[in-house]
Amino acid sequence: FMLFCVSVTRYLAIAHHRFYTKRLTFWTCLAVICMVWTLSVAMAFPPVLDVGTYSFIREEDQCTFQHRSFRANDSLGFMLLLALILLATQLVYLKLIFFVHDRRKMKPVQFVPAVSQNWTFHGPGASGQAAANWLAGFGRGPTPPTLLGIRQNSNAAGRRRLLVLDEFKTEKRISRMFYIMTFFFLALWGPYLVACYWRVFARGPAVPGGYLTAAVWMSFAQ
Repeated sequence: FMLFCVSVTRYLAIAHHRFYTKRLTFWTCLAVICMVWTLSVAMAFPPVLDVGTYSFIREEDQCTFQHRSFRANDSLGFMLLLALILLATQLVYLKLIFFVHDRRKMKPVQFVPAVSQNWTFHGPGASGQAAANWLAGFGRGPTPPTLLGIRQNSNAAGRRRLLVLDEFKTEKRISRMFYIMTFFFLALWGPYLVACYWRVFARGPAVPGGYLTAAVWMSFAQ
């Protein structure tokens, strides 16, 4: 649950940065963390109240939930929920990757050439770049006629744009780090999840002991 919520916040931080900075405050994040841990404890705690539910499983070399009937109790539902959450987390990160990739492939705007006699480049056909440079404090030469009476600004706007760009790069690095964590979580839990589904649906041979032991130790490693 926590990794899924983190993936959603990473997508909001990249794709909807303005909404993320305004709405996701410290208290909002704290409320989400408390909700996630409450839900996790609510799903994991009920078997503790049932006497004899946990026992030592020799095939897995661990003390875990005793699966008397895989389809009669909540084992199948728990595994389906875990698989759906992991799949949803990967889909959110996949959508985030596509969003960043599309931003890199954006084509530049084709401007119509403008004609000017005094290097101001205003009027029909002008891109407005000369006016933007002049307002940002980089303009040279006479004031464009369309900007007479407008005071020239300092470089604060440019610094603000650079700050937003740095924040965007930082968010991308953080998102990359969390995706690596999520990928390793899925890679380490995947074999054990496959073994659980093998027990539920397979009618042929049992799960090989070596594979099950390796899957259990991989789940411990995460």
